[in-house]
Amino acid sequence: MTTVEAPETIEGWYVQHDLFTFQWSQWRTFAPAKRHQLVEEAAAWLKVQTQTEAGDSAAFNVVGHKGDLLLTHFRPSLEALNQVKVSLRQTEFFSYLEPVYGYLSVIELGMYEVIGVVKRQLSAQGLEEGSDAYNAAYQEALQQQKEALQDRLYPEIPAGRYQCFYPMNKRRGETHNWYTLSMDERRSLMRGHGMTGRKYAGRVKQIISGSVGFDDWEWGVSLFADDPLVFKKLVYEMRFDTASSLYGEFGEFFVGIRFEPEQFGDVLSGTLTAP
Repeated sequence: MTTVEAPETIEGWYVQHDLFTFQWSQWRTFAPAKRHQLVEEAAAWLKVQTQTEAGDSAAFNVVGHKGDLLLTHFRPSLEALNQVKVSLRQTEFFSYLEPVYGYLSVIELGMYEVIGVVKRQLSAQGLEEGSDAYNAAYQEALQQQKEALQDRLYPEIPAGRYQCFYPMNKRRGETHNWYTLSMDERRSLMRGHGMTGRKYAGRVKQIISGSVGFDDWEWGVSLFADDPLVFKKLVYEMRFDTASSLYGEFGEFFVGIRFEPEQFGDVLSGTLTAP
């Protein structure tokens, strides 16, 4: 039996995406004073989440039929994410929300390129792969890389006005199976995939989060931009990369418009407008 080498990954914030629909039939029966009370409560709750000392939170008004409210949270632990969930459920405002989708993951950086560089460096030093000296030097090098990548592992939620979120897998089919490719083959495919993404630098921010063992798909992809057409163009162009065309499988796409806590009333009145 041939064992295919699994790439190292390094992880940062835990991530939760929560999608809700709003119970509009009940909302329409409320007097203005009751509506104001609920809006103020929701805004106060969201403000607390966005001001957390460890992590970040953001709210998005979902466009289309899939929902009304998308909440995105970055936190240092599962316990911290759970505290966010429970705190929302303890509000009266939550009584008028219906959860319709959620996704749990952790910010992940694949180390395909780094691993190749580190291995070449250790080999040039005359260290034998698998030896104690090699393993110690290898782990030290990975730790140095993790320290150098702190800003990417523990970022604030990017400031783009729009978010596009979707889950994805790498295909495990009878003909095309990502997990039977060699490390070098996967590294080459991901390098090409990354080159496509870099063409959109400055126009879109991408957060990749791993979810193997956490949720029903293998990765979550969160894109943030001030122009929503960038989502379409980037995802479309990436479909032509072999990493996607032969090995990519995609779930539902969710797109929302970011709003601040004080704009909760605009969301519920349908008056959220472009800045």
